[in-house]
Amino acid sequence: MLAGLFGAGLVAVTFNTIRLQVMAQSAEIEVARMIGATDGFIRRPFYYFGALQGALGGLLAAALVFAALRLLAGPVGELAALYGGNFSLRPPGLGETLGLATLGAVLGWLGAQLSVSLSLRKLD
Repeated sequence: MLAGLFGAGLVAVTFNTIRLQVMAQSAEIEVARMIGATDGFIRRPFYYFGALQGALGGLLAAALVFAALRLLAGPVGELAALYGGNFSLRPPGLGETLGLATLGAVLGWLGAQLSVSLSLRKLD
C-alpha cells in the first residue's frame, strides 16, 4: 500500500512538473504547430523528460534504501542477537535496483503522458 502511495505521488509530481513545462513553452509549441509539427513530435521531449525524472527518482529511492540498510544493519543484528536469532538485513541486488528505476521511468512516463495530453488539449 505504501508503494502504491509513493507511485501515485511520483505520477502527480511528474504530472505537475510537465504541466508547468508545457505552460512555459506554450509559445514555442504554437510556433511549432504553425510550421507543421505533429502532436507526437511536440509530445516526445516531454515523455523523455518524464521517464528520465521517474528513473532518477527510482535510483534515488534505491540509494535511500541502501543508506537506511547501512545505518540499521548493526542495531538490527544486535537486537536479533539479544533474542538468540541470527537475522541480518540484505540490501537489494542489481536486478531489484534496475527494476525500481524501470518502474520509476514507467510511472514518470505515465505522468508525462497524462499531463501533455491534457495541456495540449487546453492549448488548442
